[in-house]
Amino acid sequence: MQISAFNLDGSNERRLTTGPSDHHYPSLSPDGIELLYTGDERAMDEIYRLNLADPAVPVQITNPPIVASSASWSPDGRSIVYSALAPGAPAYQIFTANPDGSKPVQLTKTLDSGNTQPVFSPDGARIAYINGRRATGPGPNGSTVTGIADRIWVMAADGSGAAPLTQGPLDAYPAWLDRGTIMFARSSFISEMSQVISIGLDGREQVQSPPNQYFIEPKPLLGGRSYGATQEMGSELHLVTVSRTDGAGLMAPVRSEFVIQRLAVPPSDGSSFTLAWILAPARPHDGGAPRPLAPLLPALLLVALVVGVVSIAMTYRRRHR
Repeated sequence: MQISAFNLDGSNERRLTTGPSDHHYPSLSPDGIELLYTGDERAMDEIYRLNLADPAVPVQITNPPIVASSASWSPDGRSIVYSALAPGAPAYQIFTANPDGSKPVQLTKTLDSGNTQPVFSPDGARIAYINGRRATGPGPNGSTVTGIADRIWVMAADGSGAAPLTQGPLDAYPAWLDRGTIMFARSSFISEMSQVISIGLDGREQVQSPPNQYFIEPKPLLGGRSYGATQEMGSELHLVTVSRTDGAGLMAPVRSEFVIQRLAVPPSDGSSFTLAWILAPARPHDGGAPRPLAPLLPALLLVALVVGVVSIAMTYRRRHR
Protein backbone atom coordinates (compact mmCIF):
# COMPACT_ATOMS: atom_id res chain seq x y z
CA MET A 1 0.00 0.00 0.00
CA GLN A 2 1.33 3.40 -0.96
CA ILE A 3 0.24 6.98 -0.28
CA SER A 4 -0.48 9.39 -3.13
CA ALA A 5 -1.77 12.94 -3.36
CA PHE A 6 -4.05 14.22 -6.09
CA ASN A 7 -6.66 16.86 -6.78
CA LEU A 8 -10.33 16.22 -6.14
CA ASP A 9 -10.88 15.79 -9.88
CA GLY A 10 -8.24 13.04 -9.99
CA SER A 11 -5.56 15.14 -11.68
CA ASN A 12 -1.98 15.93 -10.66
CA GLU A 13 -1.31 12.64 -8.92
CA ARG A 14 1.93 12.47 -6.95
CA ARG A 15 3.19 9.30 -5.28
CA LEU A 16 4.50 10.12 -1.82
CA THR A 17 5.73 6.73 -0.63
CA THR A 18 7.40 3.84 -2.43
CA GLY A 19 8.91 0.45 -1.78
CA PRO A 20 7.68 -3.00 -0.74
CA SER A 21 6.43 -1.95 2.72
CA ASP A 22 2.88 -0.88 3.56
CA HIS A 23 2.21 2.79 4.27
CA HIS A 24 -1.12 3.91 5.70
CA TYR A 25 -2.92 6.25 8.13
CA PRO A 26 -1.82 9.50 6.41
CA SER A 27 -2.30 12.75 8.32
CA LEU A 28 -1.54 16.11 6.74
CA SER A 29 -0.15 18.94 8.89
CA PRO A 30 -2.38 22.03 9.31
CA ASP A 31 -0.08 24.10 7.06
CA GLY A 32 -0.12 21.44 4.33
CA ILE A 33 3.66 21.05 4.37
CA GLU A 34 4.27 17.76 6.16
CA LEU A 35 2.70 14.33 6.38
CA LEU A 36 2.58 11.77 9.17
CA TYR A 37 1.98 8.15 8.26
CA THR A 38 2.41 4.61 9.53
CA GLY A 39 4.93 2.37 7.79
CA ASP A 40 6.19 -1.15 8.43
CA GLU A 41 9.63 -0.76 6.87
CA ARG A 42 11.16 -3.22 9.33
CA ALA A 43 8.14 -5.52 9.64
CA MET A 44 6.88 -3.42 12.55
CA ASP A 45 4.51 -0.45 12.44
CA GLU A 46 6.20 2.86 13.25
CA ILE A 47 5.34 6.50 12.56
CA TYR A 48 7.11 8.48 9.88
CA ARG A 49 7.12 12.15 9.01
CA LEU A 50 7.95 13.57 5.60
CA ASN A 51 8.16 16.98 4.01
CA LEU A 52 5.99 17.07 0.91
CA ALA A 53 8.61 19.14 -0.88
CA ASP A 54 11.04 16.22 -0.49
CA PRO A 55 9.02 13.04 0.11
CA ALA A 56 11.97 10.80 -0.79
CA VAL A 57 13.50 11.44 2.66
CA PRO A 58 10.99 10.41 5.37
CA VAL A 59 12.03 10.63 9.01
CA GLN A 60 11.12 7.85 11.43
CA ILE A 61 9.89 9.44 14.68
CA THR A 62 9.00 6.36 16.74
CA ASN A 63 11.27 3.39 17.20
CA PRO A 64 11.25 -0.23 18.38
CA PRO A 65 10.57 -1.86 20.71
CA ILE A 66 7.48 0.39 20.69
CA VAL A 67 4.93 -0.33 17.94
CA ALA A 68 3.12 2.85 16.87
CA SER A 69 0.31 3.72 14.47
CA SER A 70 -2.54 6.10 13.47
CA ALA A 71 -0.84 9.43 14.18
CA SER A 72 -2.55 12.78 13.59
CA TRP A 73 -1.71 16.44 14.12
CA SER A 74 -2.98 18.95 16.64
CA PRO A 75 -4.78 21.93 15.04
CA ASP A 76 -1.82 24.25 15.69
CA GLY A 77 0.72 21.73 14.39
CA ARG A 78 2.75 21.85 17.60
CA SER A 79 2.04 18.30 18.73
CA ILE A 80 0.88 14.93 17.47
CA VAL A 81 -1.25 12.18 18.94
CA TYR A 82 -0.91 8.49 18.16
CA SER A 83 -1.55 4.95 19.36
CA ALA A 84 1.35 2.79 20.58
CA LEU A 85 2.04 -0.59 22.13
CA ALA A 86 4.92 -0.55 24.60
CA PRO A 87 6.87 -3.70 25.54
CA GLY A 88 4.97 -5.69 28.14
CA ALA A 89 1.86 -3.51 27.84
CA PRO A 90 -1.47 -5.36 27.61
CA ALA A 91 -2.91 -3.14 24.88
CA TYR A 92 -2.40 -0.10 22.66
CA GLN A 93 -2.53 3.26 24.44
CA ILE A 94 -2.83 6.89 23.31
CA PHE A 95 0.22 9.15 23.44
CA THR A 96 0.96 12.76 22.56
CA ALA A 97 4.41 14.01 21.57
CA ASN A 98 6.23 16.79 19.78
CA PRO A 99 6.07 16.56 15.97
CA ASP A 100 9.58 15.08 15.94
CA GLY A 101 8.47 12.31 18.31
CA SER A 102 10.25 13.70 21.35
CA LYS A 103 8.74 14.04 24.83
CA PRO A 104 5.99 11.40 24.48
CA VAL A 105 3.25 11.50 27.12
CA GLN A 106 0.95 8.52 27.73
CA LEU A 107 -2.68 9.63 28.06
CA THR A 108 -4.61 6.36 28.44
CA LYS A 109 -3.70 3.52 30.77
CA THR A 110 -6.39 0.90 30.27
CA LEU A 111 -5.64 -2.70 31.24
CA ASP A 112 -8.66 -4.50 29.76
CA SER A 113 -9.00 -2.66 26.44
CA GLY A 114 -7.02 -1.05 23.64
CA ASN A 115 -7.13 2.47 22.25
CA THR A 116 -6.41 3.74 18.73
CA GLN A 117 -7.26 6.23 15.93
CA PRO A 118 -6.92 9.39 18.09
CA VAL A 119 -7.85 12.78 16.61
CA PHE A 120 -7.77 16.28 18.11
CA SER A 121 -10.88 18.45 18.12
CA PRO A 122 -10.65 21.60 15.95
CA ASP A 123 -9.96 23.75 19.01
CA GLY A 124 -7.37 21.32 20.36
CA ALA A 125 -9.23 20.92 23.66
CA ARG A 126 -10.27 17.27 23.26
CA ILE A 127 -9.19 14.01 21.68
CA ALA A 128 -11.61 11.45 20.25
CA TYR A 129 -10.43 7.88 19.84
CA ILE A 130 -11.56 4.27 19.61
CA ASN A 131 -11.62 2.06 22.66
CA GLY A 132 -11.99 -1.63 21.89
CA ARG A 133 -12.70 -4.41 24.36
CA ARG A 134 -13.94 -7.99 24.14
CA ALA A 135 -17.73 -8.27 24.15
CA THR A 136 -20.55 -10.60 23.23
CA GLY A 137 -23.43 -9.62 20.99
CA PRO A 138 -26.38 -11.12 19.13
CA GLY A 139 -25.59 -13.31 16.12
CA PRO A 140 -27.66 -14.92 13.38
CA ASN A 141 -30.49 -17.32 14.22
CA GLY A 142 -30.45 -16.49 17.91
CA SER A 143 -26.76 -17.23 18.35
CA THR A 144 -24.19 -15.07 20.11
CA VAL A 145 -21.02 -13.61 18.63
CA THR A 146 -17.90 -12.79 20.62
CA GLY A 147 -15.46 -10.20 19.34
CA ILE A 148 -13.87 -6.83 19.96
CA ALA A 149 -16.52 -4.12 20.40
CA ASP A 150 -15.37 -0.62 19.46
CA ARG A 151 -16.80 2.61 20.85
CA ILE A 152 -15.80 6.23 20.40
CA TRP A 153 -14.40 7.78 23.57
CA VAL A 154 -13.53 11.42 24.23
CA MET A 155 -11.04 12.89 26.71
CA ALA A 156 -9.42 16.23 27.37
CA ALA A 157 -6.17 16.89 25.50
CA ASP A 158 -4.24 16.17 28.69
CA GLY A 159 -5.89 12.73 29.06
CA SER A 160 -8.29 13.67 31.84
CA GLY A 161 -12.01 12.98 31.86
CA ALA A 162 -11.96 10.02 29.46
CA ALA A 163 -15.49 8.70 28.88
CA PRO A 164 -17.40 6.70 26.25
CA LEU A 165 -19.50 8.71 23.83
CA THR A 166 -21.04 6.05 21.57
CA GLN A 167 -22.67 2.69 22.23
CA GLY A 168 -21.12 0.59 19.44
CA PRO A 169 -20.99 -2.25 18.73
CA LEU A 170 -18.44 -1.39 16.00
CA ASP A 171 -17.85 2.38 15.89
CA ALA A 172 -14.69 3.53 14.16
CA TYR A 173 -12.90 6.30 12.24
CA PRO A 174 -13.79 9.32 14.39
CA ALA A 175 -13.48 12.70 12.65
CA TRP A 176 -14.56 16.04 14.11
CA LEU A 177 -17.31 17.85 12.19
CA ASP A 178 -16.92 20.82 14.53
CA ARG A 179 -15.61 21.27 18.06
CA GLY A 180 -18.74 19.73 19.52
CA THR A 181 -19.63 17.06 16.94
CA ILE A 182 -17.90 13.87 15.83
CA MET A 183 -18.58 11.89 12.66
CA PHE A 184 -17.86 8.16 12.56
CA ALA A 185 -18.79 4.88 10.84
CA ARG A 186 -20.89 2.26 12.62
CA SER A 187 -21.38 -1.41 11.75
CA SER A 188 -22.26 -4.55 13.68
CA PHE A 189 -20.91 -8.04 14.18
CA ILE A 190 -23.26 -9.58 11.63
CA SER A 191 -24.25 -6.79 9.24
CA GLU A 192 -22.70 -6.31 5.80
CA MET A 193 -23.76 -2.64 5.88
CA SER A 194 -22.62 0.39 7.83
CA GLN A 195 -23.86 3.88 8.61
CA VAL A 196 -22.11 7.19 8.89
CA ILE A 197 -23.34 8.93 12.02
CA SER A 198 -22.67 12.28 13.64
CA ILE A 199 -22.89 12.61 17.40
CA GLY A 200 -22.76 15.64 19.65
CA LEU A 201 -20.87 15.66 22.90
CA ASP A 202 -24.32 15.46 24.52
CA GLY A 203 -24.79 12.00 22.95
CA ARG A 204 -27.40 12.97 20.34
CA GLU A 205 -26.93 10.99 17.13
CA GLN A 206 -27.92 11.79 13.55
CA VAL A 207 -27.62 9.40 10.59
CA GLN A 208 -25.57 10.95 7.79
CA SER A 209 -25.66 8.27 5.08
CA PRO A 210 -28.16 6.49 2.83
CA PRO A 211 -29.30 2.99 3.82
CA ASN A 212 -27.93 -0.31 2.51
CA GLN A 213 -24.38 0.93 1.93
CA TYR A 214 -21.00 0.22 3.48
CA PHE A 215 -18.86 3.27 4.26
CA ILE A 216 -15.61 3.62 6.17
CA GLU A 217 -13.40 6.57 7.10
CA PRO A 218 -15.81 9.51 6.77
CA LYS A 219 -14.02 12.89 6.63
CA PRO A 220 -16.06 16.12 6.72
CA LEU A 221 -15.38 18.60 3.94
CA LEU A 222 -14.92 22.30 4.56
CA GLY A 223 -18.22 24.11 4.98
CA GLY A 224 -19.96 21.21 6.72
CA ARG A 225 -22.26 20.35 3.80
CA SER A 226 -20.65 17.10 2.69
CA TYR A 227 -18.06 14.53 3.63
CA GLY A 228 -15.76 12.12 1.90
CA ALA A 229 -15.66 8.41 2.62
CA THR A 230 -14.48 5.11 1.24
CA GLN A 231 -17.38 3.05 -0.07
CA GLU A 232 -17.21 -0.71 -0.32
CA MET A 233 -19.00 -2.23 -3.30
CA GLY A 234 -18.48 -5.98 -3.53
CA SER A 235 -14.72 -6.55 -3.65
CA GLU A 236 -13.99 -2.95 -4.64
CA LEU A 237 -13.39 0.21 -2.65
CA HIS A 238 -14.26 3.63 -4.09
CA LEU A 239 -13.61 7.15 -2.90
CA VAL A 240 -16.87 9.14 -2.76
CA THR A 241 -18.39 12.33 -1.45
CA VAL A 242 -21.79 12.31 0.27
CA SER A 243 -24.09 15.30 0.65
CA ARG A 244 -27.75 16.01 1.36
CA THR A 245 -30.11 16.33 -1.59
CA ASP A 246 -31.60 19.51 -0.10
CA GLY A 247 -28.17 21.19 -0.06
CA ALA A 248 -28.38 21.92 3.66
CA GLY A 249 -25.54 21.47 6.11
CA LEU A 250 -25.00 18.03 7.58
CA MET A 251 -26.22 19.18 10.97
CA ALA A 252 -29.56 20.52 9.67
CA PRO A 253 -32.33 19.03 11.87
CA VAL A 254 -34.68 18.24 8.97
CA ARG A 255 -34.22 14.79 7.44
CA SER A 256 -33.03 14.53 3.86
CA GLU A 257 -32.01 11.97 1.25
CA PHE A 258 -28.34 11.76 0.29
CA VAL A 259 -26.35 12.00 -2.93
CA ILE A 260 -23.25 9.86 -3.47
CA GLN A 261 -20.67 11.02 -6.00
CA ARG A 262 -17.68 8.88 -6.90
CA LEU A 263 -14.36 10.66 -7.30
CA ALA A 264 -12.06 10.04 -10.24
CA VAL A 265 -9.18 8.04 -8.81
CA PRO A 266 -5.90 8.32 -10.76
CA PRO A 267 -5.11 5.12 -12.71
CA SER A 268 -1.95 4.29 -10.74
CA ASP A 269 -0.71 0.75 -11.26
CA GLY A 270 -3.74 0.10 -13.44
CA SER A 271 -7.10 0.38 -11.74
CA SER A 272 -6.81 1.31 -8.08
CA PHE A 273 -8.79 1.54 -4.92
CA THR A 274 -8.38 4.08 -2.14
CA LEU A 275 -8.51 3.12 1.50
CA ALA A 276 -7.93 6.34 3.41
CA TRP A 277 -7.95 10.02 2.72
CA ILE A 278 -7.27 13.33 4.39
CA LEU A 279 -8.64 16.70 3.38
CA ALA A 280 -7.07 20.05 4.24
CA PRO A 281 -7.07 23.68 3.04
CA ALA A 282 -4.56 24.52 0.36
CA ARG A 283 -1.46 26.29 1.64
CA PRO A 284 -1.43 29.97 0.53
CA HIS A 285 1.28 30.76 -2.00
CA ASP A 286 3.72 33.30 -0.56
CA GLY A 287 5.57 34.05 -3.78
CA GLY A 288 8.71 32.32 -2.54
CA ALA A 289 9.36 28.61 -2.69
CA PRO A 290 6.92 26.65 -4.85
CA ARG A 291 4.04 24.86 -3.19
CA PRO A 292 4.86 21.29 -2.29
CA LEU A 293 1.91 20.03 -4.31
CA ALA A 294 0.23 21.10 -7.51
CA PRO A 295 -2.58 23.71 -7.51
CA LEU A 296 -5.62 22.32 -5.77
CA LEU A 297 -9.22 22.08 -6.88
CA PRO A 298 -11.21 23.55 -5.26
CA ALA A 299 -8.65 24.82 -2.73
CA LEU A 300 -8.51 21.37 -1.17
CA LEU A 301 -5.83 18.72 -0.92
CA LEU A 302 -6.70 15.06 -1.10
CA VAL A 303 -4.17 12.62 0.31
CA ALA A 304 -5.27 9.09 -0.47
CA LEU A 305 -3.99 5.63 0.22
CA VAL A 306 -3.85 3.95 -3.16
CA VAL A 307 -3.71 0.21 -3.69
CA GLY A 308 -3.23 -1.72 -6.93
CA VAL A 309 -5.70 -4.08 -8.52
CA VAL A 310 -6.55 -6.59 -5.80
CA SER A 311 -9.71 -7.78 -4.12
CA ILE A 312 -9.02 -6.27 -0.73
CA ALA A 313 -12.28 -4.98 0.66
CA MET A 314 -13.11 -7.89 2.96
CA THR A 315 -9.50 -8.27 4.10
CA TYR A 316 -9.40 -4.60 4.98
CA ARG A 317 -12.67 -4.80 6.89
CA ARG A 318 -11.46 -7.72 8.99
CA ARG A 319 -8.14 -6.02 9.71
CA HIS A 320 -9.73 -2.87 11.10
CA ARG A 321 -12.51 -4.39 13.15
